[in-house]
Amino acid sequence: MSDYEFIFEAQTGGSSETVICKMQYERDEDGPYNHSIESVLYEGKEVIGLISEEQFAQLEEAGIYKLSKSLEEGEEHHE
Repeated sequence: MSDYEFIFEAQTGGSSETVICKMQYERDEDGPYNHSIESVLYEGKEVIGLISEEQFAQLEEAGIYKLSKSLEEGEEHHE
């Protein structure tokens, strides 16, 4: 069990602005768990306190999906 960090781009807001998110998670033999977005940057500025709960939930969902895909691709390259 260990803490990991995953950085990804996602779109949010009415005009689908691109933000950069930093998600921390833990991982064991069963895969990642305990996901948590720690930072959301827009044009280099921290905006995590300015986004709505709905936007935050959408970013978490996008992050979990992108993390899963990234880990699958990484595992495929190591087989």
